[in-house]
Amino acid sequence: MSGHSSLSSDQPLPSRRSRLEERRRRREARTRRGALWVVVWVVVLLVVAWVVAVVVSGAQAARALQRVADQVPVLEQQVRDEDFTAATATAAGLDEDAAAADRATRQFPYRLAEHVPWVGDQLSAVRGGAHAAALLTAPLPQALQTAGNVVSDGLVSADQAVDVAGLAQLTPIVTDYRTRIAQARESLHAGESPAVLSLISDRLDPVTAQLDEIAGPLDTAAQVLPQLPSLLGADGARTYLVAFTNPAEIRPVQGIVGAYAYLSVDQGKISLTTTGTDGDLYDARADVSAVGPEFAALYGEDASLVQNLTVGGSADEAGVLASSLVTDAGLPAPDVVVFVDPVGLGQLLGPDHAALELGPFGQVATADVARVLMYDAYVTYGANQAARKAFLAATSAAAFQAVLSDGLSTATLDGAQEAVDSGHLAVWSSRPAEQAALETAGVAGVLGEPVDGTVHVGLTNTEPSKLDYWVQPAFDLSAPCAAGGTARGSLTLTLTNTVPEDIPDYVANATARTALGERTAQQTVSLWVAPWVGLEGASVNGQPVATAVDSEGGWRLVRLTVDVPPGAPAVVQWTFSGSAESLPRTVTGPTTALAPTVTAAACTP
Repeated sequence: MSGHSSLSSDQPLPSRRSRLEERRRRREARTRRGALWVVVWVVVLLVVAWVVAVVVSGAQAARALQRVADQVPVLEQQVRDEDFTAATATAAGLDEDAAAADRATRQFPYRLAEHVPWVGDQLSAVRGGAHAAALLTAPLPQALQTAGNVVSDGLVSADQAVDVAGLAQLTPIVTDYRTRIAQARESLHAGESPAVLSLISDRLDPVTAQLDEIAGPLDTAAQVLPQLPSLLGADGARTYLVAFTNPAEIRPVQGIVGAYAYLSVDQGKISLTTTGTDGDLYDARADVSAVGPEFAALYGEDASLVQNLTVGGSADEAGVLASSLVTDAGLPAPDVVVFVDPVGLGQLLGPDHAALELGPFGQVATADVARVLMYDAYVTYGANQAARKAFLAATSAAAFQAVLSDGLSTATLDGAQEAVDSGHLAVWSSRPAEQAALETAGVAGVLGEPVDGTVHVGLTNTEPSKLDYWVQPAFDLSAPCAAGGTARGSLTLTLTNTVPEDIPDYVANATARTALGERTAQQTVSLWVAPWVGLEGASVNGQPVATAVDSEGGWRLVRLTVDVPPGAPAVVQWTFSGSAESLPRTVTGPTTALAPTVTAAACTP
């Protein structure tokens, strides 16, 4: 037998045609396999190209975003230094880099890769950061250039003219940026995922937090800026009444009105027209009903007197009363009323301001302005009240003019914020739209709507004296430890009177019969608390006391009276109950010459 197989007798020999067909089939199979490999290689090449494109786009975006991150602190410092030329150039570079990162992460391969599990989470987060950066940096060069043109010489120039046109230029920029902030926050939040690597989230999360933090103030600015031109006389001259108050004889809104000044504001030009003292207003009466029936029922006709214009809880009420009073006295009806006291003037001027020339007191540092106006003047002028009042009117107006003459520098704006926050500066407008903007900006000094966790305290001098200059309030807050459920809490107010033994007669308690009584201040302590908070009781020096409970502006108003002799602090305590989130955790006021201190005591189980 040979090594070849033999065909059985019943198997036909393959025909030439069948052999050709077999070879054809084999060739087609090889062709199909070759085509398949071509397809496989094409797919591989496409995938590789896609991956490379994604990697390149990601690398480009990463490098661009890193350059943005590196330059942001530089830009911040340039803006603080008011070097707007350099800041504009830096912002242009930021815009270019952020736009490059945004373009890189918007390419089709990159967007397609976002659908890949886990990898897509990382890419989406980076794209969200890149898009947010592009949104925020795009308007910066033009915005900073405009800001430089507007504020480089101060919004208030040396000739006391406000750049109203400049403010109008800033309005659309702020409005646009408010929209961009909202879009950037949305972009960043859309890229958030628990799967995002900390390497990425640690970079993006602080940006998200910062945007969340500034969104509110920017929204406020966008609402307030459109009203500023009219407040500054862009559509006609406006009359401002500046009421200089004195917390040495304290009221819930700063203190008793002791002097006043009229300003004319026309097309941003600010000019002082007249000054006067409360003596000009003794015979005038404010229309208490103009504030409303609730106010009239709470404070009565006593609030119509110049001494009591600021006796209510809100500066807008005091503004209405002041306007009514000066009109009754034959003076011009003001469009705007500004309440400011010596503490507020010192804050507006700032600690680094040049000393003021204050007549017999010579050069007075701004830190000493409050002391000169609230104590030294009483020592120097003694019984000559006419001379002292004239001095107070002139020096208060001079200090206020010094603020305007400096321009709205960063220091002045910081001082204004401090004065507003501490209650020593408040502004009221007779126009509802402007008043709404002032309230939104937080400079109107109003109680606002009751809110959870917040109480307000005010003091009213109920015996004629100037002893409140030495009264130091200190608060101890005890809030519940738990965040939910029903709980109890307390607020303790300690009033300490540091008055010296030797004081001018005019400063002393005028109704006292003893030496100690002359140095004893008597206060009505007012507490405004949300009406849904339960008030369990009040005590003075550990003894339960009765309180007068009323309502004002939607708040529950609780009042009691205490004597504050020197060397024996008066301790007032209120205890509360209710839902844990509604109990007091924050306290504002009173507007004493000595700033209140607040201490968080141990929480209540």
